[in-house]
Amino acid sequence: MSATLPGPSAATSAAGGTEVAAARPPAPADRPPGLHPALRRDVRMLGDALGQVLVEQHGQQLLDTVEELRRLSQVARVSGSATDLAPLRELVGGLGVERATRVLRAFSAYFQLANLAEQHHRVRRLREGSGTGETVAEAVRAGADVAAADLVLVLTAHPTEATRRTVLQAQLQLSELLERMEGAADDRREVLRGQVLEQVTILWQTDEVRSVRPSVSDEVRQGLWFFERSLIGALGELADEWAQSFPGDRLPLRFGSWIGGDQDGHPDVGAAELRDSLARAHGLLVRRYREEVRELARSLGMSDALAGASPELLASIERDERELPWVAAEVGERNAHEPYRRKLTAIHRRLDNEAIGRDEPGYSSPSELRSDLELLDASLRAHRGGRIADGRLGSLRRSFELFGMHLARLDVRVHVSRVHEPDRRLADTLAEAGEARRRYGEDACRRLIVSGVETATDVRAAVRVVEGAGVPLSVVPIFESIDALRDAPAVMGELLADESYRRLAQGEATVMVGYSDSGKDGGVLTAQAEIYRAQLRLAAVAAEAGMPLRIFHGRGGSVGRGGGPTFDAILAQPPGHPPGRIDITEQGETIAFKYMPPGLARRNLESALAAVLLAASGGEGAGAEDAGLLEGLSARAHAAYRRLVWDDPGFSGFFRTFTPVEELQLVNIGSRPASRTPGHADLRDLRAIPWVFAWTQTRALVPAWFGVGTALEAAAADPDGLARLRAAYRDWPFFRTLIQNVEMALAKSSMEVSRLYLRLCGGDADAMRVFGVIEREHDAARGGVLAVVESRALLDRHPAVQRSIALRNPYVDPLNAIQVELLSAWRDSGLPDQERQAVGRPLARSIAGIAAALRNTG
Repeated sequence: MSATLPGPSAATSAAGGTEVAAARPPAPADRPPGLHPALRRDVRMLGDALGQVLVEQHGQQLLDTVEELRRLSQVARVSGSATDLAPLRELVGGLGVERATRVLRAFSAYFQLANLAEQHHRVRRLREGSGTGETVAEAVRAGADVAAADLVLVLTAHPTEATRRTVLQAQLQLSELLERMEGAADDRREVLRGQVLEQVTILWQTDEVRSVRPSVSDEVRQGLWFFERSLIGALGELADEWAQSFPGDRLPLRFGSWIGGDQDGHPDVGAAELRDSLARAHGLLVRRYREEVRELARSLGMSDALAGASPELLASIERDERELPWVAAEVGERNAHEPYRRKLTAIHRRLDNEAIGRDEPGYSSPSELRSDLELLDASLRAHRGGRIADGRLGSLRRSFELFGMHLARLDVRVHVSRVHEPDRRLADTLAEAGEARRRYGEDACRRLIVSGVETATDVRAAVRVVEGAGVPLSVVPIFESIDALRDAPAVMGELLADESYRRLAQGEATVMVGYSDSGKDGGVLTAQAEIYRAQLRLAAVAAEAGMPLRIFHGRGGSVGRGGGPTFDAILAQPPGHPPGRIDITEQGETIAFKYMPPGLARRNLESALAAVLLAASGGEGAGAEDAGLLEGLSARAHAAYRRLVWDDPGFSGFFRTFTPVEELQLVNIGSRPASRTPGHADLRDLRAIPWVFAWTQTRALVPAWFGVGTALEAAAADPDGLARLRAAYRDWPFFRTLIQNVEMALAKSSMEVSRLYLRLCGGDADAMRVFGVIEREHDAARGGVLAVVESRALLDRHPAVQRSIALRNPYVDPLNAIQVELLSAWRDSGLPDQERQAVGRPLARSIAGIAAALRNTG
């Protein structure tokens, strides 16, 4: 297997992370130059381990089949001829279900291990100081405004995470083993390699496809797993470094969540799920604080006879020992002159009571724990212990300020129809939100997000519901369609004159812009253009009303849903009012791609923070803006997109036949239904996530680029049109980021592979016509982008990324070929039910495998 493992894709950038392209080394004669030796070593070691496991588990024949498929795919890629795809299709057609399943799993495992090696290498390079410059220090040197920035990263449970937590856990174990191998002696490396083989075997014997659809509770646990294994520690580390550089200034970064609070089209989310999500998050934090306090108690044994202690601290210890007899008995006499240890023991006991439900006093509110920590800090500083206070105690206090007793602010989201006709579920949820605020603090639940907003009347209805519940949640409208984005400034102008809305807003109006549904509605170029223009006009409206504005970006992982590198995306936005107040969703697969392992999480958190710091200084988002150019591009792209998606009577049937949109449910990747109205077949009712996911599976990636070619061709045909496009690309960050993201999507797409899916359409003339439109637009988009960026081939300016995609494609193509065979069998009405059902599991694996290969679902 050592000569076959593909490298990680550059799709980390499309998921919003940073990337270091890599590839499994081919034979020395054609090895691409510049591959880092350490990365080559890791990929080879993991590839060898996987090859060994495949042979151990299923024999040499499986490995030989995989090798032959890879070879045939490479031949077809080099020639670019459809004729050369025939041997690949023939071999795939003769595999049978059982062999096809194993081949699918083998290729999927390759990609998982390759991605893992790349992520580990990224952490290694950062540790060596080979970063990209997206750091807080760089931002400050560039004049960033530390005081004005405020960033919230909001984790959602949108159904785009195809990887099970069990698999993620095995990958994390492998990442830790790679870390331990760094600098290890040869004999130690052999021991660790044995452990790698163990983990790869576990990975192989673990079913990567869920047997049942996850529940909301499962999604809550998965979200908390990321916090526990990575996010809390990474953000805490960043906060400690921030405190060293900016003493007295809080870290302007924290987390929010929708997991357990998102009711939009989800019949299984209500008050109980909100309560469960917050209780689980609270429990995780309490256990973590408890262990940190235990360690502090062991360390801080200073004597009041030598250093002294404040009267306030001593009085609080006396109160603790009256309320907690166990503490008095355990430490009262033995540690009589060690007030800090006694106080910390009491704090530990209260947290322990919280954690296990003991019938003793715990902490009835976050302010009580904050007060205890402040007492310790004040006493230390008053008695020559400032350095101690700044150390581990300071780190604990910073963690508390970041996470409180709730971990991440949980938003409630509902569709606009629910606030016009409020029901018991919504009433109970708002009541539960009020209880959560009393129990965990006001930051535990602060907002009601309303999707599908079109008018100010929609928002006023939500305001009345909140006021009637007596829970002061601010109401946040989501503007998602093209028309809604165009109307958003006028809607907000009305609302900012409404006293009830302003009172609930509590000093800051938050507006959410939806990339996913606007992209599905009007195409990627028009959606991005309308979001950009809406932000400019919203900032002006807010300034006129004298109300600070926060923009909440509802971005997905793929380019078709607003995805792309977070650093560039933030700096591409126009300045807000004031600049630098930003929320961003982190959805599905992007959470794992960006925030595992912890070292990568630390890097990506700092990158996002650095971008917001620069944005808070006015940023460069406006740049050399060419509003007229953008308006013309948007209009042409919108017209082309609408002609295909909404006006062509043959398109909807083509989409549902050509793509596996109906079969995505086999993967069981999320608890939420694919349509807002379950069972409804209308294309408008389909959520944007399966819309994008289905196109990604076919390698067409239509939502990420369709309409761009028509727009660029028309603009370039005008006098000086091409010069204007190139100037905008060079000087306008928004336009440059848009074009770069489209270029990445085009590089990852493959019309040759997409053509395989035409077999599913049975030679239908309408399908051939629609596919012809897509092919022509793809060619136009490719040509237009190359003309703008002044390159001969896509990603010529990024050779490492270009090479990574080129080397990876031959390993993805067999997955698509197998998927077409399985889809054909699954849809064969004449196939006996038992045989048809036997196809379902491998078909689900093909979907998960292509998602892993491209590092994109929706």
